[in-house]
Amino acid sequence: MLDPAVCCLIVDVDDFLSRSRSDGWADRTRRSLRRVIDDQVRDEAGASVQASLPDEWVLVLRSATAHELKTRAEAVAAGIHRGVRAGRDVTVTVAVGQVVTGPNAIPDALSSARRAHRAKLTLGPDRVITVGATTGEGAVPIPHDVHRELARAIGRGEPDRASRLLWHWFSTALEAAAGDDETVRRWLLGQVLSATAALHGRLGTGTAADWMAVCGSVPYPVLAELAELHEPAAVAAWIERVVAELAGQRRRTPSATLDLVRRYVDQHFTDPQLTLKGVALTVGVSPFHVSHLFRSELDTTFRDYVSQRRVRHAQRLLERTHLDMAQVARASGFGTPVQLRRVLVRETGTTPSAIRRSARERTVEGGSAGLEFADHEPEALPGATAAG
Repeated sequence: MLDPAVCCLIVDVDDFLSRSRSDGWADRTRRSLRRVIDDQVRDEAGASVQASLPDEWVLVLRSATAHELKTRAEAVAAGIHRGVRAGRDVTVTVAVGQVVTGPNAIPDALSSARRAHRAKLTLGPDRVITVGATTGEGAVPIPHDVHRELARAIGRGEPDRASRLLWHWFSTALEAAAGDDETVRRWLLGQVLSATAALHGRLGTGTAADWMAVCGSVPYPVLAELAELHEPAAVAAWIERVVAELAGQRRRTPSATLDLVRRYVDQHFTDPQLTLKGVALTVGVSPFHVSHLFRSELDTTFRDYVSQRRVRHAQRLLERTHLDMAQVARASGFGTPVQLRRVLVRETGTTPSAIRRSARERTVEGGSAGLEFADHEPEALPGATAAG
């Protein structure tokens, strides 16, 4: 005996959660809709109805003839839609899946109905939707990207502005997609992933390590919910959760990468060949990411940080040793004595000779305790070479 054909319908109350109130409205609405559904399937042999609270019902229709079942399923869907619209304060969307046969007919039919149901996101509510019901044809132009603006808003601690940006983009995407809900979902995920990459300074680097790090920062449990969202109001709430997650991560997590970069710079700042690109390569991130970390978390630049580290070291050498200017410059990571003098004057407002003279005056006034002037470069100076 052949397996019967199966078709599933999903009846979904439009904007139920946003309209639900505490005065018993939700229970009354569910009872009223259940009566409409029961009226439509009363004459359907083998039909079953299962409530999927709070706002959804799943109908399973069976028949020995696939073509006949498809016609009946669409008639039931249309009848439910008409019945709900007649004198009630809600509307419903009814999704009709494909007719399926075989041992896995029910789960396959339900999966098909779910696919049809998701199209409500782009086609809109208050209608009957069948599988493959889209209004667009061919390639669809992608809306203007907002991931950089989104990342900047989150980085500045403006989650409300970030949510508004992404919502406005989503509304534009709905129009551009012309009924293709899966395309809208892919676009939306792309915006969130790109914004996350931009937040962590990895946008455009494209290496596997970079994208693995990005994925480690993505709120994937929230992202996974997107596949089941079928109403703009639900997407609006989803956008707020995603932005809140990204903003929360940024507040909670001090950058381990920045700590690693700073430790490396502190150990190698005396190397005059030290560069942003070289440090980034050593640490395993992009130069853009390193630069972004210094600006966003230390309010400085990589170059200024290295320069300040070298200046402090040069000051100590000038105050505590008899090394000449060439030796101090070499031991502090400066290319030449001229460069050392120029940076010292710019950063401290005083010259190397004035720094040394002031240190000697303090030594004379307070005795020699605590200050020892060496006649050679100390071994402890990282990167220093012996005087020739």
